[in-house]
This record gives sequence, C-alpha cells and structure tokens, in this order.
Amino acid sequence: MKYLKYLFIMMILFSCQNENKIEKENAIQNAGVDSTFSTQLDFVSDSLETKDTISTEDVKEENILEKTNVNTAYKVESISELWKTYKNSKALATKFSTNNNLDSTVYYLNLAADAAYKLSREDIATWQLNNIGYYSINEFKRRTDYDIRMQKLATFTNLKLKALYVEETKKIFAENLHILETAELYLYKAQLLDSDLEPSDRTQVIESNLEFIDWIANYISKGSRKSRIQKK
Repeated sequence: MKYLKYLFIMMILFSCQNENKIEKENAIQNAGVDSTFSTQLDFVSDSLETKDTISTEDVKEENILEKTNVNTAYKVESISELWKTYKNSKALATKFSTNNNLDSTVYYLNLAADAAYKLSREDIATWQLNNIGYYSINEFKRRTDYDIRMQKLATFTNLKLKALYVEETKKIFAENLHILETAELYLYKAQLLDSDLEPSDRTQVIESNLEFIDWIANYISKGSRKSRIQKK
C-alpha cells in the first residue's frame, strides 16, 4: 500500500513536470523571446526541475548520511583546516601591512578573526578585529602626517598662522576619516566579543583605539562617538 501511494505521487509529479515544461515553451514562443534568453531561462529552470528520465520502477530508498559523493556548496572545515586558514591569513595580513596595503590587510585579518571564532577562540578573534583598528589608525596617521602635524601645532607662536594650519589639518583629517570609520565598525565587533570574555589588557587597548577615532572625529567637528552612532 505504501509503495502504491509513493508510485502515485511520483506519477503526479512526472505529469506536472511535463505540463510545466510545455507551458514554459509556449510562454517563450508567445512572448517572442529571443533564442539567447530562451537558453538562459531553460538553464535556470532545469536546475530546479526533476530529470525527465525518472523511472518509478527503479526508485530506491537511500540513506543520505551514507552517500559520500554528494556535492554541496557548504563545506564544514576541520579544526586543522581552520588553524591553517588562520595562520595563512595572519601571515598575509602581515605581508600586506608592511606594504601599506590596508584593504588587503583588513581582508586577511577579518578572515583570521572568522577562523578563530569558528575554533571557539573568541579571545584570538577579538585581537584580530582590534588589529584592524590598529593598522587602520597607523595608515590614517601615515597618510595625514599626523605626528608631524601635532608636533608643529604645538610650536606655533603666531595665532593667525596656527589657525590656518589647524584648518588645513582638519581638512586633511576629514578627507581620510573614512579609514577610521571603517575601522570603528571592526572595533565595535571586537568590543562586543570582548564583553563576553574575562577583562584583560585587550579591553583597554580596544577602548583606546576607539577613543582615538572619537577624538579625531570631534577635532574635525564630526561629533562624538555617541552622536555619530545616533546619526547612522
């Protein structure tokens, strides 16, 4: 009885499939769709359909847990693979940071953080996210000549010249603020992970990096961290 019911369902599915295929072909012809689009439509649709050659007589029950050659887009990485990903990503991040390639540095540090998180090493993941903030701040300072400018501002005796230099500095800082704004998001993630861990030096380091970004934003009149978050 169970087999007959299964057979009946398969016959209905097979019949519906043929009707859908005929309707699809008619729709394409009636709409005057060109041959290129028709081929693309067939490809997309066929990927969702059951094969036409299904035979209800050859149907066998299979335990999907016993199938070893199933193709899937999602792959569960082993512990050794995750550690390998972490170490390789860290090495690449270091390499790119020495060449002042911030985008690649951020990418690989984030990859390292992701691998560490999957390994349940939230402490390591937090450090990688903080490192994104660290390297971003260093790059901001490099592009803006931050240290030189801060030192020069302290030496001015002519208030008019100092005011002009301050405005010039603010403009340069504003042009590069996007570096810090991106870093700030990663630092927030680091802070969030850190809040579930035991307090350590890491906690203060993350906060210190966030305070620097907040100071720069206030210096160029972009408002405090709290006000900027509310605007977003």
